[in-house]
Amino acid sequence: MDTADLDVLLARLAPGVADLVRAADALVRDVDPDAVRVVWPHQGTVGYGVGPAKNSEHYTYLATFARHLNLGFNHGADLDHGGLLDGTGKAFRKLTVRHAEDLRDPRLRPLLRAAREERLSALGRT
Repeated sequence: MDTADLDVLLARLAPGVADLVRAADALVRDVDPDAVRVVWPHQGTVGYGVGPAKNSEHYTYLATFARHLNLGFNHGADLDHGGLLDGTGKAFRKLTVRHAEDLRDPRLRPLLRAAREERLSALGRT
């Protein structure tokens, strides 16, 4: 997997946020080694999916901010997340990550797997 765009993004971030991005990226890729990662350094975002298409194939993303990142779920409103995620929109939900410990919540791994399966099912690829 090409890391050039991720390196560009990480270089633009505060060291603590860059560390959170590295940890979140490792989590997503550990849960789904086949995830297609697309990085938009100018937006400060990273998308992960069952293919490269942002609007149809991506199931989770990272959005970076000055002091934290959001681990978002593109179709999180359709997932049973046990109150872990925030948001009120029709589709997207997110977890605000301020500390690496936030990524160790035992609900995250099953949620990432469920998000991937939701995309595969929605695309008729199961």
